[in-house]
Amino acid sequence: EWPLRPGAYGAYFKSAVCPASFGHVIRSERVRRLRTELNIVFSHIRHPFNCSAKLLSQKWVNGIIPSNINLDKLSSVLKSKGSPFVLKKSCRGVALYFLSGCYGNPDAVFSIASLLNSGTVFPQNIKLARELTTIAATQSSVLANFALATTHPPLKCHLQFAYHGVVADDYMTAWKSGDSEDIIPDRIRLQHGDLGQHAGENDQVFQYLLMQAHQGNADAQANVGRMYYWGQGGIERNVEEAFVMQQAAANQNHPDALFDTGVMLLKGHGVTRNVTKARVLLEKSAKMGHKSALGTLGYLELNENNNVTGAVHYFNQSHKLGDTDATHNLAVIQSFYQSFDSDPLYAHKMFRLAAERGHKDSAMVSAEQCLFGLDNVQPNCNDALRYLKLLSSNNHLVTRKLREGSRAFEDKEMTLAAMRYMVLAEAGVEVAQYNLAWLCQEYPAEIQYAIPDCVTRYSTLSAHQGYGPSQVYLGNLLARQGRWYDAARWYSRAVNSSIPEGLHGLGVMALNGYPGNTITINTTTYFFGSQPNTTLARDLWLQCFNMGSEDSLLGCGLSLLALTLAKSCPYYILSVISLYLLSVVSLAAVFTLVSG
Repeated sequence: EWPLRPGAYGAYFKSAVCPASFGHVIRSERVRRLRTELNIVFSHIRHPFNCSAKLLSQKWVNGIIPSNINLDKLSSVLKSKGSPFVLKKSCRGVALYFLSGCYGNPDAVFSIASLLNSGTVFPQNIKLARELTTIAATQSSVLANFALATTHPPLKCHLQFAYHGVVADDYMTAWKSGDSEDIIPDRIRLQHGDLGQHAGENDQVFQYLLMQAHQGNADAQANVGRMYYWGQGGIERNVEEAFVMQQAAANQNHPDALFDTGVMLLKGHGVTRNVTKARVLLEKSAKMGHKSALGTLGYLELNENNNVTGAVHYFNQSHKLGDTDATHNLAVIQSFYQSFDSDPLYAHKMFRLAAERGHKDSAMVSAEQCLFGLDNVQPNCNDALRYLKLLSSNNHLVTRKLREGSRAFEDKEMTLAAMRYMVLAEAGVEVAQYNLAWLCQEYPAEIQYAIPDCVTRYSTLSAHQGYGPSQVYLGNLLARQGRWYDAARWYSRAVNSSIPEGLHGLGVMALNGYPGNTITINTTTYFFGSQPNTTLARDLWLQCFNMGSEDSLLGCGLSLLALTLAKSCPYYILSVISLYLLSVVSLAAVFTLVSG
């Protein structure tokens, strides 16, 4: 019933954890160690979880699974692939995670590993977490493979490639099937108000577009149709409604809608497949200069009419207009069509060009060619890994889990939101790491489970993956601890990520004489000594101010003003001015909250 690769790791888990009825009994030292570790872990959670006397009186097989649990009643739920259920505050709830793993659900096994790695519910056990993550990965858990691929410090390149490859393959399968509503990646950051862009059909912007669409506005019809087709902005995917909207706009000769409607007819999405009607619409769109329509006509020439020359004619026109599908298809013809003068090196360059512009198939081909090399092309694992990450980082399962987390947050289910984000954060998903850190900072009392060192741990993980605001947070944390050298380096990384607060933090260090030694920012080297340096502080804050964002204008602007006033005004005048500025800023903040 499960499309999983059979392997010894799954048998190890079943032998160590599951009742004998599940089979796969292996008697080995490795199984004994795994069973012992799990028994120790499970003995720690019975008391904190207030297990009932009835439950504790049951005979537990290997200390994990109740022998008399109703397997038939639970099997239909536990066999469901994906996130098995929400962890409840009971021993039985934890046992169900293990039992779901016995039924072959690798995501349940990885959920256990996440709890162990973070020290949530269970005592932290990194070694055991790694063992269970490997078990889940060999059974094709996307999140487990992603976790192993993004381990910090990083694994060797070829190992990263292998793990990212499983995630990328899963993503490409979902993309080609066209059935998943989670194909378009959503990366919602809770603190930044991104949820407003994913409010679904109740969103005011969507309602306005829908009203305009019903009034016959072709642009609105095309936009609503696209949102329905891809399930964007929190809209539930509906390809039939998408076709209705796109066809209405196409009837008004809207070039994008002519193309989209033609493609839906060509694929049979939301309507019966009709190649003849599709071609008529695509030709109309192509005559209006639509680059993707030209490329799709090339596809039809190649696959419907077996006309390579005609296909290349269309692909060249589309490629010159910047269509990545056309670039990819030209590379395919150069590589694989014997009737055409092939040029593998030119094809390789075209594949890489399309991949750099976001083409998924080209990214997969480029990854493979860079890994193994070609004639006149040396193998380069780092390039191969870079292309593969373009695919694995957008995996649809990650998108789905992130949406589950954001929906739980919207419903004010903070514990559920934290658990959703925690599993993703342990898998190495940076957005989840950032959101979990923010949740732990803003709603600590509303999260039922204690996640040890939550804010610092997940902010640090996010910072290591290059997210600027997390780098600033880590710089501020280290500065409060008096670790100036480390703080300066994180501030400089934030600056290189175009975050003005990094320059502000460095300016504060220069003004107060906090030593950070030599720091390089955008190729310019600065020295932070143990003596106050107002000139350096002014220079850094001026750079920050000139970045032009709201944060840089307000934060660094006020710091520059205070620095100027401190040099030119007597103390008592400066105090009055400071109070005045504080009141102005406070009123501005109140006005922003009221009007926003």
